[in-house]
Amino acid sequence: MPAVNALDIPEVRGDGVHDDTSGLQAALDSGADVVRLPMPPAHYAISRTLVMHSGQTLLVDRRAVIRLADHAHAHMLTNADHDTLSRGITVRGGIWDGNNAHQTCEYHQKGRDRRVPYDPARYLGVLLQFNNVEDLHLSGLTLKDPETFGIQIANIRRFTVEDITFDYNMLRGNMDGVHLQGNCHQGRIANLKGATNDDQVALNADDGSMYEISRGPITDIQIDGLWAENGYTAVRLLSAGSPIRRVRISNLFGSFRYYLTSFGHHNAHPGEPSEISDVVIDGVFCAKPTQPTDSSQPWNEAAVRRHPFFWVEPGTHVRNLLVSNVVRTERLEHAPPCIHVSEGAHVEHLGVSQASVVNLAPTPLDFLHNEGSIESLSMANVHCRAEGGSPCGSLVRNDGSIARRHLSNLTSHNVAGAGDEDAQ
Repeated sequence: MPAVNALDIPEVRGDGVHDDTSGLQAALDSGADVVRLPMPPAHYAISRTLVMHSGQTLLVDRRAVIRLADHAHAHMLTNADHDTLSRGITVRGGIWDGNNAHQTCEYHQKGRDRRVPYDPARYLGVLLQFNNVEDLHLSGLTLKDPETFGIQIANIRRFTVEDITFDYNMLRGNMDGVHLQGNCHQGRIANLKGATNDDQVALNADDGSMYEISRGPITDIQIDGLWAENGYTAVRLLSAGSPIRRVRISNLFGSFRYYLTSFGHHNAHPGEPSEISDVVIDGVFCAKPTQPTDSSQPWNEAAVRRHPFFWVEPGTHVRNLLVSNVVRTERLEHAPPCIHVSEGAHVEHLGVSQASVVNLAPTPLDFLHNEGSIESLSMANVHCRAEGGSPCGSLVRNDGSIARRHLSNLTSHNVAGAGDEDAQ
C-alpha cells in the first residue's frame, strides 16, 4: 500500500477538539509505506502514543501541529518491536507539542526515586522515543514543550537526526534535546537550533536512572551544527561502565550557560570506569552569555561563571581529545577558561590548535586550566589578546601534572596594557 492521507480517514478531524489517536494509528497500521499528515483545520490531538512500523515513513506538513492532549501522560511517537528490531523508519516534519503545562511525568513527581529501573510502561516525558531500530531518520521537526527530552533513542544503528528546532518554554528541568543512550552506533546529528533546558545533545552510554533503556557503547557519532543563545549545555558525553568512542563535534554557535562539551560519569554507576576515546571538536564560535535572552529562560550568573567551555569531570578517563578552530570573544566578568581538566581526571593526549580568544572583560581569562593529569599536551597557533584595558590570563595554568608538552606559536597580547607576553 503506497500512501495514506490521514485527513481521508473519518476518525481524523484535526480540529483540535476531537481525539485523532485512533484514526492516526489506523493509518499507521494500514500497511502503508507512507502516511501523510497535511495541515489540519486546527491541530491533530493525540491521547496515546502513536506507533510506527518497519519500512514506514511519516510525512508531516512542517507547519502541522500534533499536540498531546491534556493529562494524556504519554510519549507521542515510538516504534513497534522494541524487543526485536525495527528497520527503516523515517519521520519528516511537524510541530510535536508535548503540552507540558498539562502533563506530569514520574521524573517530576516529588518524592519519586529516579534511580529505579527503566520500565517501558512509565511515562518519562519524552516526545519521540525510538528503541532498537536500524536505519532511523528524523528530520525537519519542531519539538515543543516536552516534560523532559525531545528525542530519546537507544539501541540504534545507522541513524540521522537533522534540521531540528527546539521551541521550549523552560517550564521543566531536564529538558534535553536529542538524548542518546547505550548501543547507538554510526549516526549523524546535524543542524539543531534553539535553547534547551538541559543538554542540547546527550551521549549517555550509561544513565543510572529510570531513563536507562540500555547500557552499552556509543560509537562513530558525528554532531555538526548546533545553535543556541543562552543554551544550557551543547553536548554531554557520559560514560560510567560503557565506553564512548570516535565522536566528532563540529560548528558550535551562540552562547551556553554551562558547557559546550562535558566529559564525565555523573556518578551514574558509582565505581565503574569512565572511558571516552577519540573525540574531535572542530569549529567553535561561542561565548558565555552575559544575561538571559528573555524572561522565560533560567539565569544564574554564578553558575555561568563556574562552567568552562570544555570540562573533564573528576574520575573521567579521556584517551584522545583534539580541539581546533576556536573563536571566542568574551565579555563576561570572571569568565571560566576554555578548557578545564579537573583534579582526579586523566587525559592521555590533549591537542589544541588554531584558537583565537579576545577578552573584553575586566578580569583575566585563562585558556587551559589543568588540575588533573595530562600525559601529553600539544598546543599550536593559539592566540589570546585582551582589549580595552582588560588583563590577560594564562595560556596554560597548571595546578596538576603534565608529563610532556609540545607548545608552538602561542601568544598572549594586551592591546592597551604594558606590552606583549609571548609563550613558547
